[in-house]
Amino acid sequence: MGKSSGLAVFALLIGVGGIAFGAYSYFIFNDKIAELNSQLKETSVRGTWYSENLDDWSPTSVNTNETIPLLTITFEVNQGESVYFLFITRTIIYSNSLQTFMRFTFRIDGVILNEPFSIAGGYDIDDYYTYIPVALQYSTDTLATGSHTVSVMALKSYSFNFIRQSTLLIQTYV
Repeated sequence: MGKSSGLAVFALLIGVGGIAFGAYSYFIFNDKIAELNSQLKETSVRGTWYSENLDDWSPTSVNTNETIPLLTITFEVNQGESVYFLFITRTIIYSNSLQTFMRFTFRIDGVILNEPFSIAGGYDIDDYYTYIPVALQYSTDTLATGSHTVSVMALKSYSFNFIRQSTLLIQTYV
């Protein structure tokens, strides 16, 4: 047998193996794929709320939680819905001889959450200042049916730290 006929047999074996693997996958995973498709059809976003503050902003006091302007949203939760929160911003953290940071969390219906939170900054910032992107997200299915209010809270450890281009997204879903 020559090199070309050996190569042809090898290619034929790979082709038959591929068909066999495809058939095996179809019969084994078809039910799981159908189940996932069914779950995806049942899950859907029901309501969306959005707010942004594209200006630079800094809390007026050090080590005090303050509400970020324009990032307070009142939203509605219907029976059986869960809620998803997403806050995104850029922090500008200035170096100093101590730890320097900004901390972010949500306040829902007047209660500041201890978790989740996000911190930008730390010790020994190398440059005079640094940009640090921040994302904070939270999902819950424990909010009662009705109207709720969420705010984003910020706390800074150093007087020059600030944020820029902040957004807040809220979605209810089932």
